[in-house]
Amino acid sequence: MADDELRRRDGRSTETRERINDVALDLFIRHGFSGTTLQHIADELGLTKAAIYHHHRSKNALVRSLVQPAIDAVDAFFARAEAENLSPQALLEGFFDLNFAHRRIFVALTADPGGLASADAQGWVTRLAVSAQQRLVGSDPSPDQRIRAVIAVNGLSRCATLLTDIDHDELRRRTVAAALELVAGADA
Repeated sequence: MADDELRRRDGRSTETRERINDVALDLFIRHGFSGTTLQHIADELGLTKAAIYHHHRSKNALVRSLVQPAIDAVDAFFARAEAENLSPQALLEGFFDLNFAHRRIFVALTADPGGLASADAQGWVTRLAVSAQQRLVGSDPSPDQRIRAVIAVNGLSRCATLLTDIDHDELRRRTVAAALELVAGADA
């Protein structure tokens, strides 16, 4: 009996945490990380601020819980890309898929990059850019190659997260093709 009650309570706790995270992300997208307080989140959910603190010890901890899964997924992908020596096409397709899967948090971070600071992840974007550049154009690229790689990766990311009115498969195909064309032009 006590085990059943504990499982129900744990399930409700997990469900409440997921609701908090979902509503917080919606508010971060609409108002930015700096424009959203824990009280706003609590009010939106009809909870007390203490209930939010029960699940997240601070606003930064809440932001980190939202941002970290995306960071971990991208880092793991680039480690795999390195280990498996993925082709530029496979790299861009995988990166598109990651951006699409985590598009809500990336939209929030695009609107208010302060979320990375809140999550103690400011250096992540630079690390990501260097990893992508090296995978696409090598470790000693020309300035033109670097520029094209950065535009290709950032453009692909924005397409995957912002162009929600285009069918996923069509968007992926067209975006990856455009990014590959841009990177290939780096040799010209």
